[in-house]
Amino acid sequence: MKRYLPLLFATYLLIPFTACTDREAGGGVSPYTLEDTDESPFESADLSLLELRHRVKRVTKTIYYSVIPGDGSVEIDTAAVNRLETTVYFDSLGNYVQRRDERIERDQLGRMTRWEDRRPNHRRLHGGFLKDTLSYRHVSENVVESEGMGDFAVTVYDDSHRIVGQYTDPKIDGEHTAVFNVYRNEDDRGNWTERLSVWITQTPGARPHTSYTLERREISYYN
Repeated sequence: MKRYLPLLFATYLLIPFTACTDREAGGGVSPYTLEDTDESPFESADLSLLELRHRVKRVTKTIYYSVIPGDGSVEIDTAAVNRLETTVYFDSLGNYVQRRDERIERDQLGRMTRWEDRRPNHRRLHGGFLKDTLSYRHVSENVVESEGMGDFAVTVYDDSHRIVGQYTDPKIDGEHTAVFNVYRNEDDRGNWTERLSVWITQTPGARPHTSYTLERREISYYN
């Protein structure tokens, strides 16, 4: 599995977020609504991209890569080598708080259109050289196309900002990937806290291969 499939804090070809310690304001995003009720939840472009609603402050997400689904249960391997924990932050206006080396471009609606990781990929190379980049095209409220790191992906959301699935196509011969999500738990604000992802990968000339990941999120909110 590719290293960002999830980051990608996002397990998908969105933003490959990693553990966030050096924080600075994201800025530039106006919330879709200032209310925060069950009927009219607080929303922003960044929260929606990362499958969130209401006034989220911090999200810690753990992805388990060695997973065996069973009859009504899921067996996971909690060894450090088989899991990845990431944390992201949002300011009080729903802006993603970017890391020191990240650069983000947005459209007129405040939606992310480009993400860059400007850290050097090799020692003694200046920042920005060989940087990772992702670009986004917001086709509709339910469909986002993303391109970068050698792949093109189409991500489909439902009306509650949850990812239904994603298809990834490599620019050069490689694995074609489709992922479908099964949501298992949510908190009292309606944000999901556990989901099982079913991955279908296929290389040219080979039969499709199925694997599973389990993701859990701990979400804290502004008062």
